[in-house]
Amino acid sequence: MTFLLLRPARVAGQTPAIRVFQRFTHGKTRREREYYWTTRELSFLLRHGAFQQKLPMRPDGYVKVEDLASDCLDSCALETELCQLRHRSIAAHNLDVPTLQRIVVEDNKKRYKLQEEADGLWIRANQGHSMPELVVEMKPILSATEIPMAVHGTNLQAWPLIAKEGLSRMSRNHIHLAQDFEGKVISGMRKSTSILVFVDVSRALEAGIPFFLSFNDVVLTPGNEEGLLEPRFFSDVRYANANKYSQEVPGWNR
Repeated sequence: MTFLLLRPARVAGQTPAIRVFQRFTHGKTRREREYYWTTRELSFLLRHGAFQQKLPMRPDGYVKVEDLASDCLDSCALETELCQLRHRSIAAHNLDVPTLQRIVVEDNKKRYKLQEEADGLWIRANQGHSMPELVVEMKPILSATEIPMAVHGTNLQAWPLIAKEGLSRMSRNHIHLAQDFEGKVISGMRKSTSILVFVDVSRALEAGIPFFLSFNDVVLTPGNEEGLLEPRFFSDVRYANANKYSQEVPGWNR
């Protein structure tokens, strides 16, 4: 069985998305480039774009693999801020079940869950959704002792605002926190991280801020009513670079 996902046709100019695409696919074969774009497209659909693209999705975030077929998507123009390609043409390429299974198995952050049910194969993103209608399976964290730590990775550009207002869930349903910060790939932590913000989960829980654990072990919190995890809940802030880890980050006061 073959399914249709969408990828952008070549466009003039160098949008941020195109630069990212070129950076991650430099030196790759055409098949590898298409595979990379397929993973990005799948991530967008399951986390952000299903309703916009008229793709049927259950309240728990699962989409029937069969519904990824072209009869569901061929009349939809992909419009995503992620790709910076509004109102531009798109081209289609095929996605079969083995490729979909490969994406799920090889994803080093375990972003997806694929399961067989009586009526067919279903897939969902484990976390990272921006669609408030969803109620994705999560385990409530009732005590800070249930996790080794909760740390958010950010960059120097974002830090001044974070230091002033706190961590923001922005357009997503939750703020993402990792349980570790060492190693090449960690769920909930971006590779581009240059600053580590450690969260005092115990203090935040006492203040009524809820925390959850996703299926792939990412710590999630919606923050306060404004979607913020205020600086008073930070326990420490450090540079991610090992050589600068002991240095104080400007703007951070315990």
